[in-house]
Amino acid sequence: MQKIASGIFKLTFGTPEEFTPVSVLKPVTCLEALNALEDHPLPFLREDIHFQPRQGSVLLEIPLEPEEEVYGLGLQLKSFRQSGSKKKLRTNSDPSADLGDSHAPVPFYVSTAGYAILVDTARYATFFSGGCKRVGSKQDLEGFESAGTEKGHWEVKKGSGNMLVDIPAAQGVDIYVFCGGDMKDAVSRYNLFSGGGALPPMWGLGVMYRADWHADQEDVLQLARQIREDEMPCDMFGLEPGWQTNAYSCTYVWDSNRFPDETRLIQDLNDMGYRLNLWEHAYVHPDSPVFSELKPYSADSYVWDGLVPDFTQAEARKAFTDIHQPFIEAGLSGFKLDECDNGDYIGNWGFPDFARFPGGADGEQMHSLFGQLYQQTMLAPFKAADRRTYGQVRASHALAAPYPYVLYSDLYDHEDFVRGLATASFSGLLWSPEVRQTATREELLRRIGAVIFSPLAVLNCYMIPSPPWKQFDHDKNHAGEWLEDWPQLAQQCRKLLQIRMSLIPYLYAAFGRYRQQGVPPIRPLVMDYPGDSEVLDCFDQFMVGEDLMAAPVVYGNGDTRKLYLPQGRWYERLSGEWLNGGQWITRQVAEDEVPLYIKQGALIPWAEPVLCVRDDTVFNIEPVLYGAEAGECSLLCDDAVSYSMIAESLPFATIKVTQEGGLSIEEQDIISKRYRLAGVKYVPDGERG
Repeated sequence: MQKIASGIFKLTFGTPEEFTPVSVLKPVTCLEALNALEDHPLPFLREDIHFQPRQGSVLLEIPLEPEEEVYGLGLQLKSFRQSGSKKKLRTNSDPSADLGDSHAPVPFYVSTAGYAILVDTARYATFFSGGCKRVGSKQDLEGFESAGTEKGHWEVKKGSGNMLVDIPAAQGVDIYVFCGGDMKDAVSRYNLFSGGGALPPMWGLGVMYRADWHADQEDVLQLARQIREDEMPCDMFGLEPGWQTNAYSCTYVWDSNRFPDETRLIQDLNDMGYRLNLWEHAYVHPDSPVFSELKPYSADSYVWDGLVPDFTQAEARKAFTDIHQPFIEAGLSGFKLDECDNGDYIGNWGFPDFARFPGGADGEQMHSLFGQLYQQTMLAPFKAADRRTYGQVRASHALAAPYPYVLYSDLYDHEDFVRGLATASFSGLLWSPEVRQTATREELLRRIGAVIFSPLAVLNCYMIPSPPWKQFDHDKNHAGEWLEDWPQLAQQCRKLLQIRMSLIPYLYAAFGRYRQQGVPPIRPLVMDYPGDSEVLDCFDQFMVGEDLMAAPVVYGNGDTRKLYLPQGRWYERLSGEWLNGGQWITRQVAEDEVPLYIKQGALIPWAEPVLCVRDDTVFNIEPVLYGAEAGECSLLCDDAVSYSMIAESLPFATIKVTQEGGLSIEEQDIISKRYRLAGVKYVPDGERG
């Protein structure tokens, strides 16, 4: 057993494989931040973990008490609490059933007992989270109860066994145990072990609009001008596959017929306050200028007749980044890294598991880490240019916290998309329930109401040429038939997007804490209130930072929202009421509203909404103090765009409201470069509700 840092232990069983998340990704662990935390011992003895080599696999049995609840295992769209479940963690683009397939399966789980475990494997490991009891175990005579059937069948209680992890094709494995005071502490230590949370540029916390994939250069500029004329907040403008000469597989070469002057396009968009983001994937077309150079450093199988680079090889990384360097030099802000997962259920695309890579990995191992290696490769030139990026990715795995890429999916069930916000946060992942095509105005508004409280607020309108607030119907949008009351719908969309823009300074500070402390900026209630049984299955309410709780309405559930208020006092922003926690409440919620609750004692730095965040934007801030006479909050005051500013520590400034009503600001000289503060507004606590 090896102690890595305060509360973090590495345990080795058998002979681990060479190709694992830790050995390949080589995380730059935040040791100073970790060792400043309170130390905690292992939650069990090492000898309590049973390691069993088997023919073609190894089996780990890790203690799990019946009262423990288990969460995590990556991005799980179909389930939240994993106690009693069986999940085979396999990277797949169409996880339509609750079997463990995922865009981002992570062999990492966290327990309500306050610890978490990373199983350092790139194999398709199967996790039995307490639902499988073994003969001879300490629970052998515990945990049975009648199923209540007429024939008297018996079944095991949900979660009454140990954690069993079946790892194929391995002869051993390392596990890392993160011991904290509670769930949030354990997850934070894992994120710091991974390298600390991603800190996007401030403009990345605005709104992204992805355009019709058939658009040419003039179409793009006309649409960009239209969004500005409609006074719709938007920071990032995304192009889908149509910008390239070939997209399946990719050439990474502009189609000069449709985009005759890409440098001018980027400049024109920048002048309007947009940052351009380009879609691509990592399969290299034979017509790509880099095809021949990459071929010796690629897999022995093609995808869409394109090469699959082995990003564990320095030569492959260099060739791939070299062809992207001109985009970055021209001012491109980032990329959408698509289809780096695997489509062997639907569409039958992707390299096979039996593929071999020059670096020694097989297809199974590479599928697990391909998305991570792709992110790592694409991030390097931005770091070299000292310019932060923020983009999208469709596959990830363990140790993902430092990477500024947000997961998304082509699947579209709204409840699953909201659930993904909850499950991703347990495993160091960022997820966006992006808005795509909608059937009704209510669906459009409900989906926007959820995405504005996600790590990346994306309106992915790649299927329609004009904005959805003019016409959400696909065929009518293409025909140029606008809604008669489209200005009203536009105002409703604007109202929701302005909530996002008003929270940018608050969110940016939350991401700063994610970087320095590892605390997920958006997380489900159980992470903050693990002792409250009412929140164990509550996947559709989120803590946003430390003091806000959002409860978006899932489309299809009508206008009635049942939600839970944890212990304490909460201010309901829609009604202006104060409510006691520890109770369920029901609210009627208009289609352009989102229930938002604020902790008593919070000082929230509400910002005047802007259309976009430029490098020189100064936010007008109104600090609002809720239900207290004194309070404080922090604002992050770096340059908001460079990597050099986050190499050491982050310059936070603290705003304090004193009992006498005074407003004191620490680091006044740095705060004025980004924020202009008004006087404090007080929201006194009213009658007890």
